[in-house]
Amino acid sequence: MRDKERVFQAADELTAEGAPVTVTSVRERAGCSNAAATRYLREWRDDRVAQDEARNALPELPAAVGTLVGRGTEALWRAAVEAARAEHEAAVAAADDALTAVVGEADALAARVDEADAELAQFRAVLESARESARAAQEERSATERERAEAVATNARLETELADARAALAQARDELAEERAAVVAAERARADAEAARAQAEGAAVGLRESLTDVRAALQAARDEGTRAQHDRASAEAARAAADASVARLEGELSAAKEALAAARAQAADAEQARIAAVAGQAQAEGTAAGLREALEALPSPVPAGSPSGA
Repeated sequence: MRDKERVFQAADELTAEGAPVTVTSVRERAGCSNAAATRYLREWRDDRVAQDEARNALPELPAAVGTLVGRGTEALWRAAVEAARAEHEAAVAAADDALTAVVGEADALAARVDEADAELAQFRAVLESARESARAAQEERSATERERAEAVATNARLETELADARAALAQARDELAEERAAVVAAERARADAEAARAQAEGAAVGLRESLTDVRAALQAARDEGTRAQHDRASAEAARAAADASVARLEGELSAAKEALAAARAQAADAEQARIAAVAGQAQAEGTAAGLREALEALPSPVPAGSPSGA
């Protein structure tokens, strides 16, 4: 259905209901714009006026009435009709003026309504923009809150890491102090190891001299055994003991050399060098004691011409 038909139908329905026929009521009933309601409502009113004029028009005088009345009656009738028409025309003119005024007011109201609709649309746009701005501000505030919470968490984490770093620094300083003390102890141990090495070297020299003396004694014993054939059994036993003593002394000398090499190798490690030096010293002392025992265990040379078993 077109706007004109909807406007005419809405105006007829409002008239039938006894409701005021205005641009607003017609626009709401017809569901059209203010401009369409104003334009077609004016046409509808013009049609209503034309219909009223058609209904109010004086019908023709019937022939029977014309025959009955005379010329005076006809003039009276004409004068009455003219007076009625004049009054009707004056009423129509007044109605037209009133209608024109009302239509003007309606047009003005329609224009104001259109302006109000435009302003309302603007206000709605502004309101929507304000809502968008509010939502953006809320989102920005939420983001700011999140950033602030993250900053607080980061600050706490940094504080924890700083405390851990300080604790690690203190521990590193303690370890450094311990390492320095260990270095000092290592230096002392190295000095002790050097002293032990020197002592071991002195012990080795003494062992070599003792071995030389033992070998000389062995040779003397062999010579003496050659001269003393009658005591061959004793000489052989003495020689075997001397050989055993020599082998033992050589083994102890080799052990002393190995101890000396171990002492030199372990001098780089302070604590181990000290332990190795103490062990080498103990071993050297044991070796020297063994050498002394071996020397004391050697039989005395048998003088030439002495009877065996003396």
